[in-house]
Amino acid sequence: LCWAAAWDMCRDAELAARRYIGMVIDAADTISEIGVLQTTIRQASAAARRFTDPAWRPAGIGGFMAPGLRHLAEQAQPGSDRQLAYLQAFAGVAAEPGDLAMLAGLLDGSAHLDGLEVDTELRWRLLQRLVSQGAAGPAEIDAELDRDPTDAGERRAATCRAAIPDAAAKEAAWQAIVSGTLPGATFRATVNGFQDPDHPELLSPYAEKFFDAVGEVWAKWGSDMAQYFASNAYPVTQISERTVRLTGEYIDRADPPAALRRLLTEGQDSVRRALRCQQVDRRAG
Repeated sequence: LCWAAAWDMCRDAELAARRYIGMVIDAADTISEIGVLQTTIRQASAAARRFTDPAWRPAGIGGFMAPGLRHLAEQAQPGSDRQLAYLQAFAGVAAEPGDLAMLAGLLDGSAHLDGLEVDTELRWRLLQRLVSQGAAGPAEIDAELDRDPTDAGERRAATCRAAIPDAAAKEAAWQAIVSGTLPGATFRATVNGFQDPDHPELLSPYAEKFFDAVGEVWAKWGSDMAQYFASNAYPVTQISERTVRLTGEYIDRADPPAALRRLLTEGQDSVRRALRCQQVDRRAG
């Protein structure tokens, strides 16, 4: 099996996303190269978030994908790169109470996997997922930052704060993002947490807000941060004809510079692709 070809079929709406995810979970242990395994699992996670039928998605991620990855992590060779790859992927999709409890246990030391080193990087990954799912909050973020009072820790804390599933937290993150005052690395970290793919309802109001802000950002900010905003603050979680329409209306109305037009068109194409894939996955159900 050529995993690159399978991914291309999935993203081209030739293979239903739920079928692709099932193939990855079932055959993951047959992938010998760790880099290929990590890429394939990452693509399956992206497919689960963007290409599956939204009606199937919660059960598909929480009831199939997460348990499958947890089982693979628990059965992997202790201390191996494969074990870590499975655990990291599991930490990115855990949603059910029992799975979140395992992440919390790995974080506080009450749970363990043989051979797994829960280092600083993994601790932040675990905490970010717990925060995203409402199982941890500001107090836990502050406590983790006390453990890791570094520049990297500050950035990870910013990502976690922006991932809090609360309207006030999202608004605070948005205001920080568009303020133009954040250092570059903190800005990117905040955008990444804000754009949590599991928060589409909370992010719905920011589709219009993005188009209200992007022109001024492009005109007044430095090129690197302006491009990052245009690409990564684009309402990619809003997979709907509304997003396609808002993008087209902005382009027609504002006649943006060619470079900005290209980035916005790429975002629009990504949403259109996801809509096609969701339709195929819906039929497969």
